[in-house]
Amino acid sequence: MRHPYEKFIRLELLFIIVAVIVGIIALLKGFAFVIIIALYMIAFSMLSGAIVEWHTHQTNQAGKHFLQAILLFIFATYMIFHL
Repeated sequence: MRHPYEKFIRLELLFIIVAVIVGIIALLKGFAFVIIIALYMIAFSMLSGAIVEWHTHQTNQAGKHFLQAILLFIFATYMIFHL
């Protein structure tokens, strides 16, 4: 039997893997904009984890991860406008 929130768990893992690959490429090539895209992917990964935790009634952890994702999203957006 599959986990009811397996789609969100796989989405979280996919965002983490892609963020690592994109981050390594961006650091090697020196592209700041690609680093910001990796930050967005990390934020979306944290948001996916927060959704899973919210539905499994771990509201404290979900709230913490949701706030971290929002702050990371705001920080990355701020960096776009100041590049």
